Amino acid sequence: MNKQILLYDQNLSKAEQMLEPFADTGAILQFVSEEKTPVAHFWTTTPTVILGLQDQRLKNLSGGLKMLEEKEYIYYLRNSGGLGVVTDPEILNFTLFLPNKDELSIDQAYEKMHQIMMAAFSDKIETGEVVRSYCPGTFDLSIDGKKLAGISQRRSGDAVAVMAYISITGDQKQRSQLMKDFYEISNYPVHEKISYPNIDIHCMENLDILTHQELTISLAKEKILNALITDDYSIDKTSFNIVQTSQPYREAYDKTMEDLIYKNKQLGEKNDI
Repeated sequence: MNKQILLYDQNLSKAEQMLEPFADTGAILQFVSEEKTPVAHFWTTTPTVILGLQDQRLKNLSGGLKMLEEKEYIYYLRNSGGLGVVTDPEILNFTLFLPNKDELSIDQAYEKMHQIMMAAFSDKIETGEVVRSYCPGTFDLSIDGKKLAGISQRRSGDAVAVMAYISITGDQKQRSQLMKDFYEISNYPVHEKISYPNIDIHCMENLDILTHQELTISLAKEKILNALITDDYSIDKTSFNIVQTSQPYREAYDKTMEDLIYKNKQLGEKNDI
């Protein structure tokens, strides 16, 4: 495997940009699968709620979406399963794209992200589901039982994307309260077949508090890149824009974006009911 890793650092500031990271994910997976070159993707957003496909089945979804609008949060539906998360400028979204996916089992890919996070921030970071967090998962990352990050992954072609949602700093209790309110409104009457989170706003915390470090988004990115360098990667900070403007990339991006727009149009129609 090529130990050079391409860096893609993205800051989203407008509502019309919010689907871009997920369209990029589809295109980057195709690129990594074909070219066998890893990619590290950082992205941050304005205050935004990102819903999972499972959230479409909430019985009063329109009520939850209206609440988000009243609180001036952008919202949209991603093109993968799971449940909702809330992001803002103090949440870091980090995806590591790796080729030769069959050399990494699902659990090994998750553990790869765990090891990077430990090397970057603290060897006290553990894995295991934090049940009463929002978007709980088997490979939640926590310290002393407090969730600081969630991990998911996508596999396509011969590549795997391991995605981390990391609470760096800011008001984590406010984030948790927002998602608690969203699910309490949206999941009424309670769905008989799907278990939506019963959120405890005290079971998640920021990385800066849990590690007793003064952290910013920029410093967190630097620490993650240093962890990758320690893992014998070299970081190429300039070449990704060449990849991004290539015809195969644009075609894969446009195809994924078309699907995302369609799904979000349906979401908007549900909110109009």
